[in-house]
Amino acid sequence: MPLAMMSESNSSAPVQNDAVATSEAGWKAFWFLPHVVLVYLIARFVTPWLAGWTLGTLLPIFGLGLHLNRFEFLFSHLLSLSSVPAFCTGLANARFRHSAAQFVWIIPTLVLIYKLATFSSTDSVLFGDPLSRFHYYFSGNFLIPDYHTWKEFWLIAGSLDMTRGVDQLLFTGPFYAGIAYSLGVWIGIRTELTRKVIEKFKEWEKSRFENRVENV
Repeated sequence: MPLAMMSESNSSAPVQNDAVATSEAGWKAFWFLPHVVLVYLIARFVTPWLAGWTLGTLLPIFGLGLHLNRFEFLFSHLLSLSSVPAFCTGLANARFRHSAAQFVWIIPTLVLIYKLATFSSTDSVLFGDPLSRFHYYFSGNFLIPDYHTWKEFWLIAGSLDMTRGVDQLLFTGPFYAGIAYSLGVWIGIRTELTRKVIEKFKEWEKSRFENRVENV
């Protein structure tokens, strides 16, 4: 009888292990999607906001950026404007230890590869060489006039550089953000940097409180 029970126990162990592995894979897949959505939200909304804040608030403090075009600034600095907030967010979210978040770069990369593969240089007479698709999605050198009225805005909205910049914001920006976000998560999980920063901050708060009590 004990032998039979041991045999049944041993035979059920692989089944339980498979169930646990399936459950873990399911949870990883479940948490993968929110991280991907977050990357696209950063690229679509945080990046333009950061560009506007940098151009309108930060640079004027140093007497810079007073005559820069808002769209030219956004599109020309897309790499840094999308990567920095995505990296910081990934680093902060590493405390949840979602290993699937390290691979969110795959989705925007596949989307960008598709756009590169299906790009047609006939879309513009100015891009006739084989490297035009890379210029379209990665190059800067934007020439977009500023606008002061809605009429002027709609006049430039259909310009070649405006269209190219918007496409970079929609497809190249998430590619940059996805890589930066995944890198931030990867570094955060392996170094536990977020936890260390929080602990240091708590220690600083505790020491400051103790000093206040002593001075009372």
